[in-house]
Amino acid sequence: MSGYACFPVGQLQANCWLVWDDGGHAVLIDPGDEAARLLRALAQRDLTLSAILLTHAHFDHMMAAEALQQQTGAPLLVHEADAPALTDPTKSLAVWAGADCVLTADRLLKDGDTVTAGDLTFTVYHTPGHTPGSCCYGMNTWLFTGDTLFAGSIGRTDFPGGDIAAMRRSLCRLAALPDEWLVLPGHEGESTIGYEKQTNPYMV
Repeated sequence: MSGYACFPVGQLQANCWLVWDDGGHAVLIDPGDEAARLLRALAQRDLTLSAILLTHAHFDHMMAAEALQQQTGAPLLVHEADAPALTDPTKSLAVWAGADCVLTADRLLKDGDTVTAGDLTFTVYHTPGHTPGSCCYGMNTWLFTGDTLFAGSIGRTDFPGGDIAAMRRSLCRLAALPDEWLVLPGHEGESTIGYEKQTNPYMV
């Protein structure tokens, strides 16, 4: 069995997702800020952080990553197309927020890759549009969608690297997934693929 918890963090309240298995292995997806709070959540559940996954390289989804890397030794993973944004504050939007956020990835991902931590196995779905390297992570019937797909909306495509045509292709790909899959997005509340296909104007 496995579980997850959501922690809205930082000034933009980006969702950081903590996922764990019964063996105490854990993965954090999009640790956007509040590293101390996330470390407490790990300790309270007696979990060992095995990996840090970024759905994309915008500052509000990765500001706590460096501290977590340093304090836990967990590797940082991001899609290869977003690797340049880890060190470019214009591409990461950090310059707009006056934030200092420069990171080094331990592994660069491609579409179809898998990430394993204990009994957790995530499949990488490359879903460009919000950024060139935006991706979703699927595990069983859970889909962590970052800023590609929200409940009732989608991520913006007018930031550096955004591409509305690529976003449309990515949404078509997500629409082909099973209706019962949970959509666990980068901001605000949960949904399902089926519900978004019925109600989200960008997916119909």
